[in-house]
Amino acid sequence: MKKNERLNGLLYSRLKKLLLIMKLTTLFLLLAFIQVSAKSYSQSARLNIYMTNVALSEVFDEIESQSEFHVFYKKDHFDDTKKVSVNYSQTRIEKILDQVLTGLDVNYKVIERDIVITKNDEKRATVAQQGKLTGTVVGSDGEPVVGATVLIKGTTTGTVTDVNGKFTMNAPASDAILVVSFIGLRSQEIVIGNQTSFNVTLEEDIFGIEEVVAIGYGTMKKSDLTGAVASIRSEDLVRANPTTATEALQGQVAGVNIQKLSGKPGEGYKIDIRGLSNFNESLNQPLVVIDGVMGGDLNTLNPADIESMDILKDASSTAIYGSRGANGVIIIKTKKGISGKPRVTYSGYMGAKVPNHIPKMMDAGEFYYTYNELRPAETGNDPRGWTSTEVYNGENNITTDWIDLVTDPSLQTSHTVALTGGTENTVYDFSTGYLNEGGSILHTKFNRYTLKAGMESKINDVVKVGLTSYYAYGIQNLSSTEALRSAYRARPTGTPYYADLVNPAESSDVDWNGYALWMGISDKQVLNPLVELDPENSQREKISSDFLGNGFLEISPVKGLTLRSSLSVANSDIRQGEYYGTFTKTNKGSRDPKAVRQTSKLTSYTWDNILTYNFVKDTHNFTFTGLHSVFKQGFEQTDTRVNELPFRSLWHNMGSGTITSFATGYEDYSLLSYMGRLNYAYNGKYMVTITGRYDGSSKLSEGNKWQFFPSAAVAWRAGEEEFIQNLGLFSNLKVRVSYGEVGNDATVSPYATQARIMQTAYDFDGSPAYGFAPENLGNNELVWERSREINIGLNMGFLNNRISTDIEFYKRNTENLIVGNQIPTSKGFDFVTANVGEIMNQGIEVTLNTINIKTADFQWSTNINFSLNHNEVVELYDGITEDVGNLRFVGETVAPIYSYKFDGIWQLDEAAEAEAYGQEPGEVRVKDQLTEDTNGDGVPDATDGTINEADRVIIGSMIPKWLMGIKNTFNYKNFDLSFLIYTRQGVTFENNYLKGTFGDIDSDRYNRSAEINYWTSTNQSNDYYGLGGAGLNSHHTKGNTRRSLMAQSANFWRVSDITFGYTLPKNTLDRLGVGHIRIYGQVGNPFVFTDFIGFNPEYNSGAYNDDLPTSSFLFGLKVSF
Repeated sequence: MKKNERLNGLLYSRLKKLLLIMKLTTLFLLLAFIQVSAKSYSQSARLNIYMTNVALSEVFDEIESQSEFHVFYKKDHFDDTKKVSVNYSQTRIEKILDQVLTGLDVNYKVIERDIVITKNDEKRATVAQQGKLTGTVVGSDGEPVVGATVLIKGTTTGTVTDVNGKFTMNAPASDAILVVSFIGLRSQEIVIGNQTSFNVTLEEDIFGIEEVVAIGYGTMKKSDLTGAVASIRSEDLVRANPTTATEALQGQVAGVNIQKLSGKPGEGYKIDIRGLSNFNESLNQPLVVIDGVMGGDLNTLNPADIESMDILKDASSTAIYGSRGANGVIIIKTKKGISGKPRVTYSGYMGAKVPNHIPKMMDAGEFYYTYNELRPAETGNDPRGWTSTEVYNGENNITTDWIDLVTDPSLQTSHTVALTGGTENTVYDFSTGYLNEGGSILHTKFNRYTLKAGMESKINDVVKVGLTSYYAYGIQNLSSTEALRSAYRARPTGTPYYADLVNPAESSDVDWNGYALWMGISDKQVLNPLVELDPENSQREKISSDFLGNGFLEISPVKGLTLRSSLSVANSDIRQGEYYGTFTKTNKGSRDPKAVRQTSKLTSYTWDNILTYNFVKDTHNFTFTGLHSVFKQGFEQTDTRVNELPFRSLWHNMGSGTITSFATGYEDYSLLSYMGRLNYAYNGKYMVTITGRYDGSSKLSEGNKWQFFPSAAVAWRAGEEEFIQNLGLFSNLKVRVSYGEVGNDATVSPYATQARIMQTAYDFDGSPAYGFAPENLGNNELVWERSREINIGLNMGFLNNRISTDIEFYKRNTENLIVGNQIPTSKGFDFVTANVGEIMNQGIEVTLNTINIKTADFQWSTNINFSLNHNEVVELYDGITEDVGNLRFVGETVAPIYSYKFDGIWQLDEAAEAEAYGQEPGEVRVKDQLTEDTNGDGVPDATDGTINEADRVIIGSMIPKWLMGIKNTFNYKNFDLSFLIYTRQGVTFENNYLKGTFGDIDSDRYNRSAEINYWTSTNQSNDYYGLGGAGLNSHHTKGNTRRSLMAQSANFWRVSDITFGYTLPKNTLDRLGVGHIRIYGQVGNPFVFTDFIGFNPEYNSGAYNDDLPTSSFLFGLKVSF
């Protein structure tokens, strides 16, 4: 029998690119500003200098040690052997300089905190030089640095280096300072003087101490952080060609658990930071802030558009976002424009995704032997009736590989084109992207189109405005929910084609477009999966439209003071439809088609008004941030379901059928917030951050709406202390301690505190009468869910930071948990939303970065991140210690596996003992727990000789105990090689593959796994039960105890990707007239090591409504012009 293959031409013809026409209308605010005078630092700073008969350079050193001034000069500007004496108390810098420079042929100028000394013949201190400045920027390896930023310090005047590392710009004043910087390299400051040409070498910033990270409503140097903030940059995000930004985080950040939701194309990931703090896992998602827009969806972003991601993990860092940051915060900065000539960048890849790591099922010979000979011999039961087709295929081992028939390699493509540029005062950015992610199941795929545009403009020295917008349009096409499961269930002795049936009448088969509907099998529980997934018979489609927009006005009326007002909007529209024709499992080949149409719209607005004031006095640096924020969100949805459609109209002609259900809904809520944060630094070594936020939520009742959440953090840069430096051990050493409290109202639906009514109908003598009835049990005593967290951090660097590590210890207690709590039905309702208890998470996170080898041509670096988390229920409501109905147990994990403990298989020589438990050899043996107290001391010390619900125990957790990612990168000249290993440990799942009947060996209705060591009388396995008795899904005691087998370790080690690339050398690029070209090949998910039986252990697939785990083979290209 031949596989019904798709032609490549057909596959590619279906990948039609749609043109997405978007109209983005932007409205700029009319600007007004006020000129206000204020004292600068140089005017307010006072110095105490007492020095006798010293060189000028010593005076300058003393000035720098006492203040935040930096003195720039050339040694040949004056004779440093001349001695001077200085005796000043509380004196301005100008008076001191006037004295010590008297009689010298020099001039000076104070620019902010910089003092620039120049020769008299360079007296163009305030007048711009005529002509141009030129230069070249290279790295420590001598290769040009493309895209380095070259700025005049204290201004926005600047440019970026071209493809050869060269730059050209208008010459400023001679006492100006040139600042050259690039991500991952140490920036340099150079006094321009009378030079017009510069050769700049930027050394690698191994530790990233100059790296600027987002901390919420502001930025800060990594070296000045007081909280637990992790960062990941663009090159690490796109290295493995992720389809979503969430996927890019997996295995790269300590303390962040990323789990794939399913294998379907276009499906996203779920995230939890430092464990679960609520019994409802879906309510543990962190806040995502994209270019200042809160509430965005990481899964809709094009990873190629992202410049950086900063993850705020501890409460002192997230407190600035109040209740919205209760589960952590991910701040995303997309790529922005840079002044200079337009620059075009293309990045893309193409390849294939193929099914991999999939379980093996029985072939026709194995299946026929098992159920025609072995099962009757083991049980004494007659075999089920076989059709002539099955007998022929079984006896001749002619296997129909149903999985192979419904799957195929799929095309994977991604293309992104970006344009950036601008003038000295205005910069812009634009990018567009396309993603095609094919599914492994026939007729499944996901397409995403993205468009990003942004602009920032400095109107003058006081006013700046900006606008950022992002749009994503996604189309997800899926086949029947049953297609893959039917392929796994279908007997291998059947046949897909009607013409191949030996006797169609035996199975009452139907010829459906050449396919045998019942596959020549007398059982009618499974349809031919090729019929099930045919687009003429079954379709599912989801169309999503997501928009993010942010506009801001920023005024800097005086030095150090910034006022910023921003308005952002996030909108998500989803429209999805499902169609099931007559010949699907849903309709059993006898009922008319049915359809479902659902729509939803989520819109939010945020208005933030931010005041930032920075004040420096001597060695004291204060920064105050104040915030007033208004957040408003609305959600509406519809759901329409129709039966008995007279013809195939999908979900576009619902009125032609019988409407079985129609529902609409709308809800909204608002949040009003006030926040203040003070950052203080003394002498660049001692840092303090104090934050307070006051939130008011419309979700809670009067008297409980408002809550204050404080936090504080301190840090000590011990490595800057002389006694530490004298040890010669550390190149960086920093200690941090923080404490914070945050609230959470995301766990509350907008009207959970209110008792609502619903309309209902009654039948009086055949006539409907309408009335109202209670819909839920309200609870106006709900209070804020509140988390308290302490964090201790240690940052260390060794060997000039070739080895660096970040270590975090944390403990977080979340109290007054808000969840839907099951209650006795005698109260008239199933559950009530209530504050039910407390959960604790504590753990350790370690990040280790090493440069193992570094020579002129070769470098090998390693990045390891490790996370260990202990999750525990501390308290439940009313002092109870367990709530079995809701699976909540004090002292245990939030997500336990509560079942019988597997104790092997009853063997033939244990028949008598098995009989005492009502079982027999070949059946599952479970642990008879100590439930009897024979000596009256209150502690069970004996078994009761029966297996019942009292014997159920906690046998595992669905929350990982520890995670680790290991990334190695090798660079040899222009070649690069990298790979990422990711592991998750300590997870137990009730295996959906086995629960989904694939391991139910005693039933001959469906095909079975060929990878399980089943028990027989001649193969007394201790792994899995035999061919007799009730099935797993039976309510019989045997079926219940067999579920103990389903609890399996879902631990795994995975090689997530291997990437090999080559960057063209500079001389080749010059000949081509191109700035940068890199080509690469990549293998994704080539190896997975696990004891988990079935599909992907990451998300516990049972094949229903899902796709298969895959490996990918890609080739990519990045070009800059």
